[in-house]
Amino acid sequence: MAKDRTGFRWGAASAAYQVEGGWQLDGKGLSNWDVWTNIDRVTEPVSGKFETGNVAINAYDRTQYLDDIALMKRLGLDCYRFSLAWSRLLPDGTGRVSAAGVAHYQRFCDELIAAGIEPIVTLFHWDLPQALQTEGGWHDRRSIDWFREYARVAREALGERVSKYITFNEPFIDLFLMEPMIAAIKEGGAVTEAMLGRQGIALHHWMVASAGVIADFRAAGFAGEIGLALPLMPMVPESGDTADTEAAERADAIINRWCLDAMFKGRYPDAVMEIFGRLDPDFCIDDADFALMAANHPDFLGVNFYAPAYIRSDAAAPFGYRWFDTNPDPEPQAFNGPVRPDALRALLERIRDDYGNPPIYITENGAGFGPGDEVMERGQIVDPLRADYLSRHIAAALEAKRDGVDLRGYMVWSLFDNFEWLFGYARRFGIVHVDFETQKRTPKLSFETYRAIITKGLAQAG
Repeated sequence: MAKDRTGFRWGAASAAYQVEGGWQLDGKGLSNWDVWTNIDRVTEPVSGKFETGNVAINAYDRTQYLDDIALMKRLGLDCYRFSLAWSRLLPDGTGRVSAAGVAHYQRFCDELIAAGIEPIVTLFHWDLPQALQTEGGWHDRRSIDWFREYARVAREALGERVSKYITFNEPFIDLFLMEPMIAAIKEGGAVTEAMLGRQGIALHHWMVASAGVIADFRAAGFAGEIGLALPLMPMVPESGDTADTEAAERADAIINRWCLDAMFKGRYPDAVMEIFGRLDPDFCIDDADFALMAANHPDFLGVNFYAPAYIRSDAAAPFGYRWFDTNPDPEPQAFNGPVRPDALRALLERIRDDYGNPPIYITENGAGFGPGDEVMERGQIVDPLRADYLSRHIAAALEAKRDGVDLRGYMVWSLFDNFEWLFGYARRFGIVHVDFETQKRTPKLSFETYRAIITKGLAQAG
């Protein structure tokens, strides 16, 4: 398929732990998620089943991923975003490099390139080597250097195959949803504000590490682009009450502006400094860290958008607000929140206006609605709600592009159904159905919808 002459990239995204499987093959080290799902079994109270990413959708297997790349070609993709498993490259997190891990990712990139698909690499998508988790993980200041070493190994291993890197995926979701929920399950309690307060220093280490890797890549003469993918969501007060409005502003500072300000302004919002400084005496930020961020802005921003958040003031909730369970949509509701394409356009235009119109790739966008939205009809799985979601969100994004937003690409989440973290295999986001027992792939209606959108975009570009 001919490339879009405007340079706009059409793609899909995935994460290593959610798709690869092969959890003990070829000398791979254990990750934190390997331990949580196989040893601690902490997903059981959440998903209701003992489920793991040990096999996932078997994407580590070359025979399987060649078939998957053929599906990517059929769809018309010209880029594929995937993450590296840190413990597959460095089984102990630092030091010894796995030749088998290097060879796998080199070969996978080569196969993508041969198919006319650009590899876009995420360095970290939540699966930390267990050896480093045991050492204190992201709460340990040494994690900055651990990550910089790993990023160097990846860059040198992949060489000219990869011209776009993403340092981290979704700091807030991993550190303020996933890890605290797992800790609460282990402890048999609830997520508390004090627990979340201790996560502030971990997020700070992510941001310093990201800036450090950007500096390292540039110093090494890397000629490509490097960015960071954030989960961004407009904060909508649930009511017109002053309390909800103030709560929405506070949520915006923590969930959206914290990382955005760090990336493009080299500082954190005042509300973040006050809240986390009060909750954690270790949240003391050295001026040199802010200087490093200020000197190393990313080349692009990855926007992961699913839905806006409707904010309700609640004095009993952490930080005084609720957001994850406030969805005004009627049934069937999307897993990740209310369906509001206009909120995506508003978000993109806000970034344009507030942060100097940086280059943007939508690095994740998609939806799942439960089994009622996926019905087999004449050999095809029909998922009209997801197909409608994608059509309207892509249209909204392209409207923002026409309105001056520097939008350079769109990547659907996700190409395939996969392991959905604490929800196991119960939630499907793919535009290709996966039978997790047989690994059979079946494109859905949303696959054909996205294919038609790509084809139309290419025709207009031509």
